[in-house]
Amino acid sequence: MEVKKKFRNSSTPDFFSKEMLITKKSLNEHQLKFTYQKQLISDLDFKHKEWSKSIDSKF
Repeated sequence: MEVKKKFRNSSTPDFFSKEMLITKKSLNEHQLKFTYQKQLISDLDFKHKEWSKSIDSKF
C-alpha cells in the first residue's frame, strides 16, 4: 500500500490514457503489421537501388 500512496502523491503525469484501452492481442497485431510494412519498404528501397544501378549501367 505504501508504494501506491507514493505513486498517487507523485507529480509525474500518467503515461497511459484513462479513456482508451488496448488489449495485448491488439497491440501485438499492430506491432506485427508495422514490422511487415517496414520490411516491405526496406525491400522496395533495395529493389529501387538495384533498378537504378541497372539503368545507369545501360546508359
